[in-house]
Amino acid sequence: MIQKLKSRLQLLLSTKSSRRRQWPVVPALTSRHLENCQMLTDREVILEKLPRGGVCAELGIWKCGFSRKIMKTVQPDKLHLIDIDPESIRIARETFRNEIGEGRVEVHHNDSSTTLLSMNDNSFDWIYIDGDHSYQGVKRDLEAAHRKLKPEGLISLNDYIYFGSSDLAKYGVIEAVNEFCLTYNYELIHFALQGRMYNDVTIRRIT
Repeated sequence: MIQKLKSRLQLLLSTKSSRRRQWPVVPALTSRHLENCQMLTDREVILEKLPRGGVCAELGIWKCGFSRKIMKTVQPDKLHLIDIDPESIRIARETFRNEIGEGRVEVHHNDSSTTLLSMNDNSFDWIYIDGDHSYQGVKRDLEAAHRKLKPEGLISLNDYIYFGSSDLAKYGVIEAVNEFCLTYNYELIHFALQGRMYNDVTIRRIT
């Protein structure tokens, strides 16, 4: 907490030029990476556009509010819920007690990228990433998701922003996503708005 307060104070006292030096422009996507992208009203519409069933994962579940919407709308055959926070795991186990008993939900109390890497390659239809929002954290999750995703699978990510207006924090999601798309030949197919511009995107392999 003290470190966060120090970081925010440093930010408030910094100059525009120093912030620009510290936070360079992100890698730019080309028209090829954007030509099939749909603008959506919010992230719940993303769920409506996903194929029903399949094997899915949510990395970073907090209080399971979005997890419930995934189960209701996507109706996955198997949903892996992954988080490092004990309280989030407790809520997940309580919320999905019946689904866990049926084998439709599996809860993992561990680091997200480590957990994904322990699973079979080419096994996921959709992965939702909402965990560590630093550049390195998102990069690790994307690299793991790439290895575990089916060729036609999709990855969605929360908080595709450069800087958070609510928490006054630098986010690394845009850098990590754009770099990943350029490196592994992925395209944006969904850009979902959010009221404070904590937007979501969905990406897939360009075929």
